[in-house]
Amino acid sequence: MNKWTKLIITVILIAPLFNGYAFAQDKEYKDVKYPRIYSLVVDRFMNGNNDNNKMIKNNEKSKDLPLGGDFQGIESKLDYIHDMGFNTIHISPVFSHEQNDFLGYKVNNYDEIDNVLGGEKAFKSLISEIHKKDMKIIVDMPTTYTDEFKQSVNGDLNKVQQSYFKNDKFIDLKDNENQGIYKAKVKSFVDQYDVDGISMNIVQDDIDAQAFLPEGLDTYGIINKDGIDAKNFKHLSTNKTRTAIQNAFKTVDTEIPDYKQDGEVLIADTWFTERFTKHAADENMFPGTRIKQMMTYMWGYKGPIMMNYGTEIAVNGSKIETINQLQNFRTDKEVINYLEKISETFKQYQELLEGDVKVLPHDKGTNVFYYDTNTVDYILNINDSSNSKKVTLTDKEIEKNKMLSGLILGDSIKNKNNQYNLITDREESELYAVINERGLNNGYFVAAILVVLLFGLFIFLVSRRSKRQRK
Repeated sequence: MNKWTKLIITVILIAPLFNGYAFAQDKEYKDVKYPRIYSLVVDRFMNGNNDNNKMIKNNEKSKDLPLGGDFQGIESKLDYIHDMGFNTIHISPVFSHEQNDFLGYKVNNYDEIDNVLGGEKAFKSLISEIHKKDMKIIVDMPTTYTDEFKQSVNGDLNKVQQSYFKNDKFIDLKDNENQGIYKAKVKSFVDQYDVDGISMNIVQDDIDAQAFLPEGLDTYGIINKDGIDAKNFKHLSTNKTRTAIQNAFKTVDTEIPDYKQDGEVLIADTWFTERFTKHAADENMFPGTRIKQMMTYMWGYKGPIMMNYGTEIAVNGSKIETINQLQNFRTDKEVINYLEKISETFKQYQELLEGDVKVLPHDKGTNVFYYDTNTVDYILNINDSSNSKKVTLTDKEIEKNKMLSGLILGDSIKNKNNQYNLITDREESELYAVINERGLNNGYFVAAILVVLLFGLFIFLVSRRSKRQRK
């Protein structure tokens, strides 16, 4: 190989380094400040230690009995939960309870951690590992009546709750003495185990969390039935909003709710309501697509969101034991992969959650949210209709000399006749960054042409040398 050939090859290899075009580097990011909560039933999630299952008396015919999930099982799957984008884990009650109770609400003793779930040592280990990953843990507090309390009440329950609790009594949280006892137990539990927050499935109307929960604690009130009110929880999940989300995304061509600004928890189903997947299946819709659309909507919310375990594998159920099935980690991972992608996208561009959010004009079955920030603005375009949709924006919504860069699907839109046409296929969503318009990169094209010319010259010289050698 002569010196000219070597020179040409060298230039071809290094030319792209001098083309003046640089690809954007991936940003380093931390978790969004808003809770992204993965909600799970300890007994139904993962069995990590068979030794604590000796007390379980189960059989194949009884799906409403414990199956052996424990704290060790959750700890072994923390990366699985974190990779889907969740920064908070919400678990079912952990206190000593009846042996045939898989949910943990039939409490015997509020001062002991249940051994069948792994016991105190395993519980502390789980919390420690969660905190090492900069995640938080929320534990659901039952209000089941025990002899320690003065007065009991009947629960205000939906049908699923009635099938589980039957005739069980609940602590009267309007009674002053009960309030003091309960608050002391919650404080002792939180302080001893370094728990980050407490949730409560509310079964008594018109209760005041300030009266029976310690100050300075993240509190989540979950209402599973219309007609129940509660106040002074830091975050509240109402059955009305849950139903609205469920109805919006179980099928197409429905009204997609605007985001509220009061910190309410967005959730589609709980341990005591029919699974979201059931409602999608009843509409003859493909659950995977329905879940992806719903979770994209949820991720765009400036507030806490909560996803029930198994949603990522489209768990379906309407009865207490099928709502809370044993998790199957070997099921198709299409939705899991999508959750990983959108969570990474929203985390990388999380400044969109720092600004104001306004709703742009849209058709039924769609919604368009504009995120106005101090740096880069964003647009979340959700097409949950049965047809392709075009949303036309003008310089009234977007500044001149801007373009839209798609962050999920990769669609790029430039100004054409002072309009931006956002086109999405049916059941498709895209998040756009509103950035300065990019023209043709002259340096890049000069370098590309130079590479082609040099490569042609290289082929010519090699061919000529080959002919000389044959002669």
